[in-house]
Amino acid sequence: MKLHQLRELASFFSTYFADTDADADEQTTRAFMTTASPGSQQQVLSQAKILLAEKEFPIEEIGTEANRWFGDADEGREWIRKIIRILEEGQTTDSVVVKDSNGAALNEGDSVQVIKDLKVKGGSSDLKRGTMIKKIHLIGDPENVECRVDGSTLVLKTCFLKKA
Repeated sequence: MKLHQLRELASFFSTYFADTDADADEQTTRAFMTTASPGSQQQVLSQAKILLAEKEFPIEEIGTEANRWFGDADEGREWIRKIIRILEEGQTTDSVVVKDSNGAALNEGDSVQVIKDLKVKGGSSDLKRGTMIKKIHLIGDPENVECRVDGSTLVLKTCFLKKA
C-alpha cells in the first residue's frame, strides 16, 4: 500500500514531522494530540496500524513525507510503532466524551444551539433559546464546554445545548 492512500497519516507526517528534529518525535506527536480532533487522532492511529501491517512497507515514501532517514524497513517500522504507542497513550488519557442534551457527541469546534433561555451571571444580557454558538472548546469536563458569545468567554452546561 502506498502512503498517499492513507491521506490522514501522510498529512500528519508532512505537517508535523517535516520541519522538526528527529530527537523531538515524541514531543511532536504529543503536540499533534493537543491540537487535532479526537476523530483525526483516531484516523491517524488506525492508518498507522494499517501501514505497519503491510508487507510492502513504503520506507522511502515515509522518509520523504516525515523528513526522516531510515536504514531499513525494520527501523522505519520501529519508528511507526513508537508513534503508535504515544498515540494510544493519548487515547486512554483523553477519553472524556462530551455529549449534548440529546446524547450526541460534541467535538472541538462544533456549533451548538441553546435549548433554554439562560441567565448569564455578571452579564447584562441573557442567552435566548435558539441562540447559535459556533466553535465550542472542550475543557476536559463532560458536563461543560467553553465558548465565546458577544466577545465574552462563557462556560455552559451541555444539558442546555444541542448540536447544530
